[in-house]
Amino acid sequence: MTPGPTLRSLSLLIVALALATAACGLPVAAVTPTAAPILPTAPPASATASPTDVPASPTAEPSPTVPATAAPVRVTASGGNMTLRRGPATAYNVGGYMLAGQATTAVARNEAADWLLVQDPSTTGSTAWVSAASRYIVIEAETGAVQALPVQTVDPAVPAYVRNCTFHPMRILPADTVLKEQLYPPDNRRAFNPGVIEAFDQSVEGNPKVLSEELSEGETIDITKDGLSNSYACPS
Repeated sequence: MTPGPTLRSLSLLIVALALATAACGLPVAAVTPTAAPILPTAPPASATASPTDVPASPTAEPSPTVPATAAPVRVTASGGNMTLRRGPATAYNVGGYMLAGQATTAVARNEAADWLLVQDPSTTGSTAWVSAASRYIVIEAETGAVQALPVQTVDPAVPAYVRNCTFHPMRILPADTVLKEQLYPPDNRRAFNPGVIEAFDQSVEGNPKVLSEELSEGETIDITKDGLSNSYACPS
């Protein structure tokens, strides 16, 4: 009996299954993933570039103010003579006098502006100090002109003294001060302003003058004679 188509079909099916099974047993090749292409990274956004520094043009220095020419300060002696001194105080030596009617120009002042350094009207090129408070002075100047004068400094005055060596009290002019007798030191000696010093005996009737002398800085004048013409030695 010849096998029918059913058996033949079954055989073919078995062969087909065998081939499929064999195919399933073959090793499967690993698939290597293709690396993704590396795209160039965009550079980080840079900070906004600051404009190139441009050196600032130097500020122009202001031109020094040129002081205006100081207004002149004119000084005149009026109604009497003014004393000229070496420095701005009565403790300085007397250098001369401005006679009434004489005029000159001030060239400087002291810090307080109560003394003025003036050109000596009697000696070309010389200067001396006059008191701005003198009753004989007339100052002709614009407002603020005296303060605009340069300040002049002078070394300190050297003290000058008068000593009473007698046994009589002595009145000293122009300071109007009484010096005690030599028995009462230190009250028999005092400092006085330079200039003419006069001494008057206070123990003799009429208070006769016993001394008239020019006193200078650094000097000591001794009164050695009283109003009775008695002479005395000064104690050492």
